[in-house]
Amino acid sequence: MKKSILVLLFFITSFLVLPLSAANLQNSRLNEFFQRTQSFQADFDQTVRNSRGKILEQSHGNLILSRPDKFILHYQTPVEQQYISNGKTIWIYDVELEQVNIKPLDESMGDSPALLLSSNDNLYKFYRVKNVTINKPDGLNWIELKAISEDMTFERVLLAFKDHILIRMRMYDSFGQLTDLKFSNISVNKPFASRQFNFVPPADVDVIGTANAK
Repeated sequence: MKKSILVLLFFITSFLVLPLSAANLQNSRLNEFFQRTQSFQADFDQTVRNSRGKILEQSHGNLILSRPDKFILHYQTPVEQQYISNGKTIWIYDVELEQVNIKPLDESMGDSPALLLSSNDNLYKFYRVKNVTINKPDGLNWIELKAISEDMTFERVLLAFKDHILIRMRMYDSFGQLTDLKFSNISVNKPFASRQFNFVPPADVDVIGTANAK
């Protein structure tokens, strides 16, 4: 489950902080998406399969993004977990464990792929970006991120757009494992108040870290 969460945080971070100038120079389709999308809200279904196509994990949740740097990622099944960022601090709430971790946003990513898309330099240093065509026509516009280095967690990433809206992601790791995310009930550019991205831990949970980080 932890790896799957890092997958989604990887794209959350890219959505929030990728400079428009970089996208404009490298990929016009991606640039148009960022220009048109300042906030994003959706439900998601996530499926992880091994190299033989066997389902290893399925999860469901919802996501709210607001540029810059704010998000609420809520996994509802199979285990309820919440990831809330106000742009400086991230709260990680495991409902079953009754535990909240509080960390600076950059520290919370550790060595996850999220850091690779935290800036223009990282994105185009580690990935080749191009438009691609899927063999079976599906009416979607696809962009491929292909890792330059063999040390990357994900060798290949596909992003699917319909009418400039991101609706699907497919991530392939070095072991042939596929993580597939499908978004539904999508709302773009809905206004969100900054206070929505602050989290107050429930009184009966263990808190790890310091609230001073926020």
